[in-house]
Order: sequence, then structure tokens, then C-alpha cells
Amino acid sequence: MKKLLGLLALLTLVLAGCSSQKQPRDTKEQTKLIQKNKKAWNNKLKKTQVIKFPGEKIISVPSGYNDEDMSLARFKSGSQLVVKARVINLEPEPTRVLTPETKASIYIDKVIQGDKSLNNSTVKTEFSGGLIRAQNYLVNVEGQYTGEQFGVKDPQTLVYGQTLTKPMPKIGQTVILGLNKFRAINEHQEKMYQKMGLTENFYTINNPEVTFWIKKNGKYRLNNPAFYQAKNQSKYTNIFKITKYFNQNF
Repeated sequence: MKKLLGLLALLTLVLAGCSSQKQPRDTKEQTKLIQKNKKAWNNKLKKTQVIKFPGEKIISVPSGYNDEDMSLARFKSGSQLVVKARVINLEPEPTRVLTPETKASIYIDKVIQGDKSLNNSTVKTEFSGGLIRAQNYLVNVEGQYTGEQFGVKDPQTLVYGQTLTKPMPKIGQTVILGLNKFRAINEHQEKMYQKMGLTENFYTINNPEVTFWIKKNGKYRLNNPAFYQAKNQSKYTNIFKITKYFNQNF
């Protein structure tokens, strides 16, 4: 009997040790890491010119979006994983061509839909926009360098490209978004992402111009500012019902 009790006690300790590995990261440790990463990222941005193309101020809701078909259940079923997460770090992908993207580490506070084992874990994703070599970004349809038009003489200069309908969250901000596990469509894409360290534990954002929320001033807001234009706030009521739900529950 004593041996049995001893084995049960040992098993309890082992299970306790295993469960402790799934506890949330220490808040102070996470805050320190975020502050460190934020400082490093902001230092990069201070030295970088933001490129603004003619007509770039035009923002809109994607033409294919149908608010009548939108619901919380449909949003959840449309992604493998729906999470509430915190942006821990942002890292540039300077070798990108034409479309700047930024590698992001996000810490999942809560899995709203999908694999619950990912609660309290860090995964990788990509946000639109970011730092990119001028020679890979400022080119015309013939592939000729056009950086001089923006005052960027050296093609090797890092510049910042942005997408106004998918603005990038800041390090430390909380987001709600739908994710899908990355699957390369061909060998070229797989090698490109391998080069950037984005193959393991990497998830892509599903429909970032529509179903992507960022917490600002204590409230979740759709990340695409086009939804908040006066002409759209009463037009797309279903997506705002989901936004209200997130604000009431997360």
C-alpha cells in the first residue's frame, strides 16, 4: 500500500510539472521582452523612409466582401485557428520582392476556435507592409529602378512600404484573427519561406482586410479603416456585431 501511495504521489508531481509548462508566460518577463523588441524595431523605423505612392490614400472594403453572409460561426469555420494573441516581436524581411511583409511572433492568450493545445504558446505569422530593399520595391513594370523619384538614390536602402487596408499592429498590441497553417504552393515558395525562417510553427492570416481586429484604447476595432468610413458603418452591420461580441467577451 505504501508503495502504491508513493507511486501515486510521484505521478502527481510529474503531472504537476508537465502542466506547469503550459502556464502563461510570466507577465513581467513578457513585458520586458516586448519593451526590448519594441525599442529595437522603433530604432529601425526611425532611420527609414516611408514610401507613399500616388493615390495610396484611397481605402476601401474588398469588393468581394458580402456582409449578409458574415457571422461569428462563419468566421470561426473559415479558419483552422481563431486566436486572441499579443504581438511579441516584429522582424523585417528585406529580401522580399514587390510586396513588403513583416515576420511577427505572436503569443496566443486564448484559442477561440481550433487546437486548444496552442493556448499560451508563441507562433509565427506575417503582417502586410514593412522594411524592404528599395531595389526590390521601387521598380516600374519594366523592372527599372524608380527610387530617385522618391529621393532614394541607393537601391540597397531599406524603405518602409505599407498597405492602408491592412495596417500593421504595434509590438505589444492585442489582436484577434483567423489563422491557417502554412502550406507551400510550390518548391520556390517553400525555399523562400525557409530562407526567412518561416516554415516551422508558421501560420498565415486568413482574409486580413476583413477579419482582423486590433485592440486600441481598450476596445477591439476592425483593422481595415475603410469599415469606419461614414458610408460603411451602417452598411456592414454583421461584421460590427462580431466586433461587439469580441469587446463584450475578450
